[in-house]
Amino acid sequence: MNKKKLTFEQANKKLEETVKVLESGKLDLQESMKIYEEACVLLDFCYKELDECKGQMQDINEKISKLENINNIDGELFND
Repeated sequence: MNKKKLTFEQANKKLEETVKVLESGKLDLQESMKIYEEACVLLDFCYKELDECKGQMQDINEKISKLENINNIDGELFND
């Protein structure tokens, strides 16, 4: 499994499928451990993708906040 080529959506779907397989109880212990390890890799990938998006959203919100502050100052200047 090459996680670098996966999108978040693909990794999340694969993770959901993996959980279903594990929950089925149809695998022996060794197969379960292999699948569990793959699930952990997928989960780590998804968390990293979400953290990256969260950081991007915080950056955008900071930029918006700065623009709102500038607009408020401009409005005060022109209202006087």
